Amino acid sequence: MSMCACGCGELTRGGRFRPGHDQKLRVALERAAGGLEGLRIIVEKHLGREISTINDES
Repeated sequence: MSMCACGCGELTRGGRFRPGHDQKLRVALERAAGGLEGLRIIVEKHLGREISTINDES
């Protein structure tokens, strides 16, 4: 067992997140960044490169 990566303080049963908590974190990050576009800008600045959805396999 390990702590959930979303920061909730709960323990997981082998994974990094409790069920559904990856989405909770994603929504919180998006909200804090002012939306999905804002989050993209922050990530691109941090990585120093553009994020492309062309030929994205995920």
